[in-house]
Amino acid sequence: RVVRVLRLVRVLKLYKAYYEKRNLRKTQRGTGSRNPADEGRSSHVSDKWDSDGWEDTEDMPAMSESLVGKKLVAVTTRKVILLVLLMLLTLPFLIVPTSELFSSSAAWGADSVWQSFRLHETGNATREAYEESVLRYLYYHNWFDGHSDCSEHTVDCADSFYSHAFWVGFAGRELEQVRDLAARAQIRPSAFDEWERKTEGTLYSVGTMPLEAREVLTVPWGEVCSYGGFDHVGVSLLSREIDGLLSRAVRCPTDLRFVELRRFSPLIMSASQFEDLHLAFFFDMRPYVKAGAQFGIMTTIFVCIVLTVASVLFSADANNLVLGPIERMITKVNTIREDPLEAIRLADANFESEEAEKHRRQQKAHSMRSPTHVQSATWTWRRALEACQHIMSRVADFAKSDKEEALAETVILEKTIIKLGTLLALGFGHAGVNIVSNNMRALDTAGVNAMIPGVAVDCVIGFARIRKFSIATEVLKTKIMTFVNQIAEIVHGIVTEYHGAPNKNNGDTFLLIWRISDAMSAEMLSDMSVVAFARILGQVHKSPTLARYRSHPGLQQRLGSECYVDLSFGIHRGWAIEGAVGSDFKIDASYLSPNVSIAEDLERATHTYGVHLIASDAVIASCTPAVARKTRVIDKAMVRGSKVPLELHAFDLDFKNLQVQAPPAVAWNVRERFRARQLLEVRKQQKLTSTDLFHDAQEVIAMRKNYTVAFFQNFNMGYQNYSEGEWPAARQYLERTKKMLGFEDGPSAALLAYMEHYTFQAPDLWRGVRGTLSCVDDGHARS
Repeated sequence: RVVRVLRLVRVLKLYKAYYEKRNLRKTQRGTGSRNPADEGRSSHVSDKWDSDGWEDTEDMPAMSESLVGKKLVAVTTRKVILLVLLMLLTLPFLIVPTSELFSSSAAWGADSVWQSFRLHETGNATREAYEESVLRYLYYHNWFDGHSDCSEHTVDCADSFYSHAFWVGFAGRELEQVRDLAARAQIRPSAFDEWERKTEGTLYSVGTMPLEAREVLTVPWGEVCSYGGFDHVGVSLLSREIDGLLSRAVRCPTDLRFVELRRFSPLIMSASQFEDLHLAFFFDMRPYVKAGAQFGIMTTIFVCIVLTVASVLFSADANNLVLGPIERMITKVNTIREDPLEAIRLADANFESEEAEKHRRQQKAHSMRSPTHVQSATWTWRRALEACQHIMSRVADFAKSDKEEALAETVILEKTIIKLGTLLALGFGHAGVNIVSNNMRALDTAGVNAMIPGVAVDCVIGFARIRKFSIATEVLKTKIMTFVNQIAEIVHGIVTEYHGAPNKNNGDTFLLIWRISDAMSAEMLSDMSVVAFARILGQVHKSPTLARYRSHPGLQQRLGSECYVDLSFGIHRGWAIEGAVGSDFKIDASYLSPNVSIAEDLERATHTYGVHLIASDAVIASCTPAVARKTRVIDKAMVRGSKVPLELHAFDLDFKNLQVQAPPAVAWNVRERFRARQLLEVRKQQKLTSTDLFHDAQEVIAMRKNYTVAFFQNFNMGYQNYSEGEWPAARQYLERTKKMLGFEDGPSAALLAYMEHYTFQAPDLWRGVRGTLSCVDDGHARS
């Protein structure tokens, strides 16, 4: 059977090799017979896919079996062979051997006893000979010795068999005749002692019988039973209960079930003699039935275990090689479909598992190279152990490489899904969540509909600009991309840490959104937007990477010896339409609203007022008092896109108080980026429960050190006079605050310049609002 199984496997493998080679020849034949002219005609775009009944089967390469399929077939084949061999070798041991069912003396002994009884009846044999033959039969198949533990004997005994005689008598068609014959078959009491004396010390231990069983055999046999159409008259050795041996009496064979007994009778007689009268012995089969039931249960359990283990093994291979990766891919696709931004988290989790696996391999390799128990052994044993470990390592590496090779395709697909999802998340951002989700949920078609309706959202809109960008572009040329990305890394990182969403990068500008929702209140997000921009400015001026541009010869020539990488910011709160902008050829996920233009104009106004951050009164009104107190109103003006005048609030910052950080000691690689993202996520969650956003923003505190309470009091007095039209009084306060900081205060200078245009006399129609801010000259604003 084993050889046949192996031959069958070889035949299947030969057929498989032949089938693959035939397909390869067909593919080569089809490729070689292609007409070059046809190739020229087929180079244009075909529209046959729009016709009915067309199937995409032309010019498709022949499908070769994948590594996953080959590995799955090979593993399954090996395990099927092992399973078959295991069952072939094990099942014979779980069947009750027929040689242990009955002793060979069961049928032969019945003939011997019958002959002795007939000779005794005819006077050709003594009674002692008849009694000895009966006792020999009953003792040889002694029920009582067979149901007791005779393992202490060094010889065989009745316990070696599963069946034992318990009923003896005569059977026939005529009851009276049978009863008359049975009455003369009793055994004398003295025969028992004589028999046990003669059989003492024999190779086969016949054992003894209890007194209750002897008494049954010494009285006339008169128990009438009916079985198999014959009237039986005899005696049962189990007719009386015996303490410690027999708890349930059996008077007739019919007291047992059919499968629990076996009948034996003489066979050396004619059929007519058998029908007329014969001797009958009944054997108790209950030990055999019990053992058979036990073996049957064991067989069933074994088969169930084998099938279960085989099923688990087969399914494990299928799960590990095919189903598991597919399910993981489906789970990832569903996760990305529900929230495309989760793709970034999936990528981080996948990278973390890769790094953990790499670390385990390194630890294992290190432990294999220098195990402590090998170092402490003698030289000979050390060499032997090293050789064994080397062999085990090679075997493990071979098995693992085989598995990794088979998993290569599914791993590539899984990682490709994660990378595509990550690119979608990075490319579309928060504004593109609805675009990606709606298209991925539409499973009825593979077409993409990017032109979905927009969604109105309430948000805090931030606008950041890199100052002197046109000059930097002219000087840095191809390196300008690196320059912008270095700044973007700081801007996007801090905005994300403060629960914002980077949206659109347009060279020197960044559009940043804090979307207000039930989970994030307007007060919390307004505070975070102001603090985030302040920290961005501080981190830009502390960055050792960006500090190197201060010594760039080209930039110093154009901007002077004291050139800095600098940014300015504008913040406004209002509604915006979130959605896709573009066509079927190119789309961008962005926000459209007059409020976006307002934020942009507020940023441009920072050049007029000589500050880095200007926020509208809509933002400051949403902030907590702790943040709002740190701003000052610098003007009130009409801004393009707003129907009402806006108060302009400045968040004062002086970056010259900051020191450049020391360069990091570690190389900035993929692993360090992953760690930075993990740290960023932790800090992001901490911001939700933080009561003081300035606690961790030490650079913000340092940049505000020059702005004293006295300065703010004088400026506020000057601004109040300016707003009320008392410009001469305002001039006195503002000229004082202009030089009060040790450097020129931008808002004070801007207000003085504006009042000077009117010779420090407020116009007749002055209501505390200056004219509309307009923007000219490459990012410089004027009113």
